[in-house]
Amino acid sequence: MMFQREGFGKMKKTLNGKWQFRKVGDKLYKEAKVPGCNYLDLMANGDIPDPFIGLNEKDVYWVGETNWEYKKTFEITEEELNCDDILLTCEMLDTICDVFVNNMLAFSARNCFKAYSVSIKERLDKGENEIRILFRSPVNYVKEKYKSCPTPVNSNGQNGIVHIRKPQCHFGWDWGPVLPCSGITKDISLEFVDGAKIEYLFASQALNADGTAVISVRADIKAYKDYECSLKVVLPDGSTLEKSGTEAYFTITDPELWWTYELSGKAEQPLYEISAAVVSGGKEVDSTSKKIGIRKIELNREKDEYGRNFQFRLNGVPLFIKGANYIPPDSFITRFTSDKLEYLIDTALFSNINMIRIWGGGYYESDEFYNLCDKKGILVWQDFQFACQAYPFFDNDFLDNVKEEVKYNVKRLCHHPSLAVWNGNNEIEDMHMAWVHMQKYVKWTEKFFYHILEPEIRKYDKNTPYTPGSPVGESHNVGVESDNVGDTHLWGVWHGLKPMNYYRKRMTRFCSEFGFESLPDMKAIEKFAKPSDYSLSSDVFKSHQKCANGNDKMIYYIASRFNLPKVFKDYVYLSQVTQNECIADATEHWRRNKGRCNGSMYWQFNDCWGVCSWSSLDYYGNYKALQ
Repeated sequence: MMFQREGFGKMKKTLNGKWQFRKVGDKLYKEAKVPGCNYLDLMANGDIPDPFIGLNEKDVYWVGETNWEYKKTFEITEEELNCDDILLTCEMLDTICDVFVNNMLAFSARNCFKAYSVSIKERLDKGENEIRILFRSPVNYVKEKYKSCPTPVNSNGQNGIVHIRKPQCHFGWDWGPVLPCSGITKDISLEFVDGAKIEYLFASQALNADGTAVISVRADIKAYKDYECSLKVVLPDGSTLEKSGTEAYFTITDPELWWTYELSGKAEQPLYEISAAVVSGGKEVDSTSKKIGIRKIELNREKDEYGRNFQFRLNGVPLFIKGANYIPPDSFITRFTSDKLEYLIDTALFSNINMIRIWGGGYYESDEFYNLCDKKGILVWQDFQFACQAYPFFDNDFLDNVKEEVKYNVKRLCHHPSLAVWNGNNEIEDMHMAWVHMQKYVKWTEKFFYHILEPEIRKYDKNTPYTPGSPVGESHNVGVESDNVGDTHLWGVWHGLKPMNYYRKRMTRFCSEFGFESLPDMKAIEKFAKPSDYSLSSDVFKSHQKCANGNDKMIYYIASRFNLPKVFKDYVYLSQVTQNECIADATEHWRRNKGRCNGSMYWQFNDCWGVCSWSSLDYYGNYKALQ
């Protein structure tokens, strides 16, 4: 059991590491690893094969239909028990679960997208204690919810998955497997509070017309005893500014501005470290810090000679966005290491990408992801986690749950200089024609994304631009996919079988999605298929192709440009060449029309497993021709 001090004074005891788990109803427990999930633990114990290989995905579907139980014992000393409070902090529980401490219910979790921090002091004893977490099957939970509250049909798999606040792609997508995992997905720990605790450190900045900047800092503190608080700003040159109290304003007379890498030419962007420290009883009992950048980000939606603009401006400079769409980089997210993250961000930087869009059917991205983008100078477009479906915002419990999720993630991310825009959802307005007989969903989609969500954001973030959805038009369901207003998702090529040069006809203001499939690198294919499977018509390649008729479409487009090959690996090569030619032709067209068009973001940057997809970088990190 690791016991540590965070910052200067905060004491934490991690509960990560070895746990035990079992299928509910089984007698024997087996070893588990936290953070992790049930699929990874079953694989480690040899109970299931790797779902990424061959046809194994179909053989492990039962895992998502099963309830699972995790438990761990830990020691508490008398000194720890005498603290003012002891909090159990769970950074991510996926998803519907009950948490017991010494067989007493501590709390129930129902949202994968927020942390839980709950006082458990009264449930603890000196000596050995036990924590036990019971996870309900996400598949069965959704089935039960769907019976009582039907939703429009889900074209990507199981109906009703909108009822559960976990990554929607866990239930399958047109590039992802059906692997609805359960588990303790991020850190879990005990926090010992003595005297006072900093519950939130707020930091924002504003540029003035005279070239100065003001940094606003506020520490929200829960106190058990008398305390003193100090706030500090460390400038990029190492000099410091410090004030006493829980709220302060710091004037920066000659600020170093945060820019994207392409505009600054710097490998690292200037950041200002904001910190708060609390002293009680003559000792420092808590501290925390975060880094911000001084910059002004705007989304210009003004009318102009072409219609209505969709243009990002950084410190007054109009940008042409050279971007890509980012999906969860692994179906089992705890396997995605810091080294792999840095590799992906460096790949984006090397490829001159200046914005990454975090797509709305996965996760809100991690602090580590944003920290790297802050440091390296890449903007981030953050979707709220709603994608392609109708959500039951008319259900008060669901809406309250979502509001807590919004509060948590906006407060967590709003200080990052790389955060460029909050986007309400992915393609939900595109789907309304399929809901014609379920008008309650249409009404509440407009109500939530156009009237509820932004006011919720503004409670915690006054400045980051907001757009109700992507694509977006003049207003709800008006002008969506129009070239003269808002952003567009253009899928005439590929899904619509339009010719590869079709994009030259589209003078969109900003294309935030367009794409073209290809096969992954042969080194990736060798990971999930045997040589006897090397055929686009084999069962394995059909299983690792989640887009309807996707392999046939690849053949169609290859044949429109080249003679069809006789050797399988030549299909790999030609599919990637065709993908590269199509995306390059579209991007060059829009960049030639910069000012009218202000961004090109292809679908998609990465993969979550070995698959035939629209990515430019396969799951194993191999560059495709497009990359």
